[in-house]
Amino acid sequence: MATNSLNELISVLSEKAALLESVQRALEEERRSLIEARPERIEENTRKAGEFMSSINLLNRRFKTVLVRTGKELGLPDSVSLSVIISGVDPEGQLQLSSLQERCFSAADAIKRVISINEGLIKNSLEIIGRSISLFSRILGGGETYGAAGLILNGKVAAGIICREI
Repeated sequence: MATNSLNELISVLSEKAALLESVQRALEEERRSLIEARPERIEENTRKAGEFMSSINLLNRRFKTVLVRTGKELGLPDSVSLSVIISGVDPEGQLQLSSLQERCFSAADAIKRVISINEGLIKNSLEIIGRSISLFSRILGGGETYGAAGLILNGKVAAGIICREI
């Protein structure tokens, strides 16, 4: 029983799976850029992933509308889920919808993993930077010395810019 709504549901779900896979690829490229320390590529891939996510959010609204319409055509209640629709269609439709559903789940899981890896890379980088700053601060920090009032001062060197003109 292939209805127009069922065909539209397959189309929307296929588009959603493709967008999720695009987000995954953009985040994987972002990870490579983090590893290679290429900030211009990081920014570009983050922007792309954001655009894909915006498209997915718009598509989700359409998906819900088509899902309800398909459910009504199949005689199912309004609060229908994709899994319920899958069980209510012919074997060919079940195969297509199940395959697309699995693609979406797989891409979403991969996105979660890549985000977690990217987050770890960024946190580790910031910790390394913090340790480097701390090391340089200790090395350049100076030692105890006497101040103008004859008291012992703990001198710390602060970062600054020196501008000299000839």
